[in-house]
Amino acid sequence: MAATPTVYLLHGDNELAIQAVVQELFSRLGDPTNAEMNTARFEGPHISFDELKGAATAMPFLAERRLVVLREAGKAFNAQEARERFLGLLDEVPASTALVLHESPLKASHWLMKWAKGAGERAYIKDFELPKGSQMAGWIQKQVGAQGGAIEGPAAALLAEQIGSDTRAASHEIDKLLAHANYARAITREDVAELAVQVGEQGDFFALIDALSAGAGKQAMQALHKLLAERDLISLFFGIVAHYRALIQAWEINQTGGGTEAMKKAIGTGSDFRANKLLTQARRFDIVSLKAIYQRLMEYDRQIKTGELDAELALDSFVAALTAQTA
Repeated sequence: MAATPTVYLLHGDNELAIQAVVQELFSRLGDPTNAEMNTARFEGPHISFDELKGAATAMPFLAERRLVVLREAGKAFNAQEARERFLGLLDEVPASTALVLHESPLKASHWLMKWAKGAGERAYIKDFELPKGSQMAGWIQKQVGAQGGAIEGPAAALLAEQIGSDTRAASHEIDKLLAHANYARAITREDVAELAVQVGEQGDFFALIDALSAGAGKQAMQALHKLLAERDLISLFFGIVAHYRALIQAWEINQTGGGTEAMKKAIGTGSDFRANKLLTQARRFDIVSLKAIYQRLMEYDRQIKTGELDAELALDSFVAALTAQTA
């Protein structure tokens, strides 16, 4: 019988798929309240090694296992000394802990990949790539079918064109479209044209981001509430999350001298406009600020999922905090 892994190395751009694996591991802990008591979450780039070690080596409470989710460990422990300490910890993770490493796409030569490949059955490795092009349309059809609905081929293709490779946003659009069709008929191209949004490319989305980066509080709030009147609340929130994730990618592409084609490939879009807009906006930020903003959004994401914070209040708070209500 194969051993149960203690370290799960989940890497790639498809966050929705990675989170589904994390949720499955969480559900195996039993009662949700008890499961939460046995779950710890950490996110880079600044992680206390001692706190992480304490969480990873602690015994579970009234459960068979603990779940520790660590995001971007490869960046948090990339320095030589920190890396050696972290790899030592990975070797010590007890069977009573499931340590999930949620990473951006990793090359086979990355030190985490090398460790995982040498760890045998103690490590589980999976690459979660975003579906692209025709694959995205197929992914949409599969997701609709899994929920007991149906979608016509041209409708799936149009939604894929509008959403790009953002599976999280596509999932929210699918929920909305299925409700519109009342699960009684196939979703049509006309339904998609009428109801679905193009993530990051329509309405005043870029006006909102421009105002945020300029610290223009009043204009940002106006743009936000105009978007709230036009778009699904959760879809808008995750559209902003995806946008700042793309801005981090754009900043890195700018630093390495890449251009439009590299940006299009990174975010899985065919739109020169969106790619160039992201590259331009990224030049207004430094990487520390961008990552701090993204971490704030991830915290709001956690609070929304746990019911601690209403999604609309999260958006209002985010805009207010980022602009400090600057006129």
